[in-house]
Amino acid sequence: MAVRGRQQPGRTGVFPADKPLRATVMLKPGDYVRGLYEELVNDMGISGAEVLREALTELHKREARRKARHSPKAALHNSEELPQTG
Repeated sequence: MAVRGRQQPGRTGVFPADKPLRATVMLKPGDYVRGLYEELVNDMGISGAEVLREALTELHKREARRKARHSPKAALHNSEELPQTG
């Protein structure tokens, strides 16, 4: 059985730009995130699909901030390790 959250082996990660994507998420009774999902749908008064769209947007923003924080440090660290030639 695959580990939840990991990309499945054999999946290309290539998404054709001209075709719609369908993301299927199984939220079983008793799953912690199912309760979160139901609460957001009810409290926000929007569709479940829109809840997932907003969640993806927020996750993307968080990941971009994480990359930005680590990027200058990594660039500085790499430039110190590499010998200068020339």
